[in-house]
Amino acid sequence: MSKLTALLITTLILFTTGFVVDEPYGSVKLLEGYKYQRTESTDAIGGMIYKDGGLTIEFESGISQGYAADPRQRDRYTWFREQEVNGHKVFVALGEIGKTTKWKPQRPRQSSSVLMITFPGKFGPHDAANFYAAVLDEKDVADTLLMVLTFDPNK
Repeated sequence: MSKLTALLITTLILFTTGFVVDEPYGSVKLLEGYKYQRTESTDAIGGMIYKDGGLTIEFESGISQGYAADPRQRDRYTWFREQEVNGHKVFVALGEIGKTTKWKPQRPRQSSSVLMITFPGKFGPHDAANFYAAVLDEKDVADTLLMVLTFDPNK
């Protein structure tokens, strides 16, 4: 390999890796000040959307996840809603951490309320993308919904 070819390949690699961006899963659109981080998982896609010192939305997606917001358990939640968003069914529920869900936040907050959003999958009854947020107030609920409802299960 000539020196010119090696230089060209090295330059190309360095140049293109500077533009690699880990886009939020499902092309979720983040509100200003929020960051996205993918987490390691063996059987699912996982990660979090967070604002330093504030709200954190955790997510997991896979064929064995089950439904965080489950329409068969409506009576367990403070409230439950079902809607179609951009052609995709979505379940949204507000519950209590430790009572209506086994989920516990990775970044605990002074909240006992959890907003759970589920996009059912296509590959069986346990296939789903689930989003969880320990919410303190209506602003946390609004921020969570404004971001998570931009999720595209096809991406």
